[in-house]
Amino acid sequence: MLDETDAPPAPPRPDTLTAKGPQQGETGTAKLDGQGRSEDFFRSVDSAPQGVSVARPRIVQDTALVGFAFVSIILLALPELIRSSAGIDLPRDFIGFTADRLNAVLPVRTFLISFFLTYAIFAFGSVGTRLKLAGLFLIKFAVVCTIVDAASWASWRFADAVWPIHFQQFLVGVAGLAIFPHTLISNARLPVDSGVPNLRTGKPYEYTVLMLTAMVAALVAIIVATIYEPEANYLRSIAILGGMGPGVFLAQQVMGGQLALIGWIRNLVSRRRAFAPPACVLIPAHNEAHQIAATLRAVDAAAERYDGEVQVVVMENCSEDATAHVAESTLSACEHIRGYTVNSSTIPGKAKALNRGLDLIEDDFVVRIDADTEISPRAIHVAMRHFANEHVGAVGGLPMPHEDEGLLSKVRAIEVLLRHGFVQVSFGAFGGIFGLPGMFVIYRKGALDAAGGFTEGMNGEDTDITLAMASIGYRNVSEPRALFYTETPDTLAFLREQRTRWFRSLYHVVAHNRSALWANGSVIGNVSLPFTLLNGARRAMMTPLLIYGLIVFFIFGGVYGHPSFATVVAVVLGMPFVLATFVLLIWRRLDLLWVLPLYMGFRFLRSYYTLGSTLSLIYPKTKDERRFEAKKPRQG
Repeated sequence: MLDETDAPPAPPRPDTLTAKGPQQGETGTAKLDGQGRSEDFFRSVDSAPQGVSVARPRIVQDTALVGFAFVSIILLALPELIRSSAGIDLPRDFIGFTADRLNAVLPVRTFLISFFLTYAIFAFGSVGTRLKLAGLFLIKFAVVCTIVDAASWASWRFADAVWPIHFQQFLVGVAGLAIFPHTLISNARLPVDSGVPNLRTGKPYEYTVLMLTAMVAALVAIIVATIYEPEANYLRSIAILGGMGPGVFLAQQVMGGQLALIGWIRNLVSRRRAFAPPACVLIPAHNEAHQIAATLRAVDAAAERYDGEVQVVVMENCSEDATAHVAESTLSACEHIRGYTVNSSTIPGKAKALNRGLDLIEDDFVVRIDADTEISPRAIHVAMRHFANEHVGAVGGLPMPHEDEGLLSKVRAIEVLLRHGFVQVSFGAFGGIFGLPGMFVIYRKGALDAAGGFTEGMNGEDTDITLAMASIGYRNVSEPRALFYTETPDTLAFLREQRTRWFRSLYHVVAHNRSALWANGSVIGNVSLPFTLLNGARRAMMTPLLIYGLIVFFIFGGVYGHPSFATVVAVVLGMPFVLATFVLLIWRRLDLLWVLPLYMGFRFLRSYYTLGSTLSLIYPKTKDERRFEAKKPRQG
């Protein structure tokens, strides 16, 4: 689905422009690497916003994983030691009641207890605060386990219906995923609610789409489980269907496929009318001398294909290289941009730069582009057509990596096609999009101002503003045909910094918009945000879960039974591998199929960074110390 005409122009990069420009501020000349980049160019005040995060060395999360393994071994061994020494027949995995007596399988509860305890031990806070955090985790989890086991007993005792232990453990596992973000948001020092009014209400057609697709997915799962029972049982036995049967994981993927198709059709209808008003491109830039020339030339090429007028505002922000000088010289040579401004500042922070840039813009539409992003020639043209509908507040695109930057860029391409070319489009089917990546997104300026502008002092200002716009009633659109190309981190330090910011932003944004949760029946507050929080918790637990599986396999295999080799492979790959293959076939990217095993491994590296991002949150002693006022300078 990617046309050659959508590829951005590829002029030579300005690797030779390394001199300090006249508008760079007072930071001095920086040491440059072989690509013309300043040393640690990717770090800024946004890497760890003061007050709501702390920069922690990688050794912290490495030690946390070792500690998790140690705690897991102790908790798995404890019941067996008591059994053998005292002769007491204790239930395994801390299960209070199970009617089918198969309580020696799937030790989910031990995993979650081990994870909660380890997280509390290594969280950033005083000893007392960490003890309190551990207590909250365990009390909440104990209550959930008690309720599930009591319900199982009541079903067996009064209705003669036996709950399979798998079902009990599934309920406990989902509850554990919910307990983690709930406890973090309730106890970490995070932005207080923004005060943006929640005017968005639940719409019947949004829930109708969800219910109909869920019914079809359930029907498919039932057919597979009955007509193709032997095949389904085999897939379940090797965990391709998650070990839970087709009723959970297969149905989820079938539902996602339907929603993606509906979302794609909805995009086709939304962009059917021509619409090309004047627009202003706003580019915040920090240490981007090595990339910004290519970014600006791509904007010039897009302006040529766009029927309206385009101007550019570059907000150079505390750079230590020649960013301002390169931007000025490149813009002066552009042929299709009607006017430009290069503004330099010594006040750090991307959101601050964006808000100052908005003060310079009079056009009704703002095209925000990161300085390391090259948009395709048709990106503005395609995305802007959605704004013919006055209810659309923001439109984002498909953030493909430059695929000439090594294997990691190919892995990133798979990640993008899954997240933005499938899941995000699926969310669009029922109006559930609440976050668009700020690398390239177009805003209706009136909606942006009404939502208060970009929040300062936290991560995720791009998601925060689109969620705020959704709260006041605007619709966000993800348009995969609006292609843009971004820089892929080429070092582990760069990748870690990037992913820590991205994953930590989930908690910053949800805390700053906590009143949007469960508000007015909104599909975003009732479906999208809870799903994203659960998914974030799952991602943080993936690497510990892999370690846990290895411990159970090699140390406690005699207790819980050694899984087959096929099962081990399926647990690591499983349904995500099947879904990724399906998405690549849909996008006709057969060239990426051979990279899928690397992508599956990358998911665990991503989980490792997700866990690190949660450990960078701050846990103060008192409730008052948890309050953090994230500024919205344009909020009325």
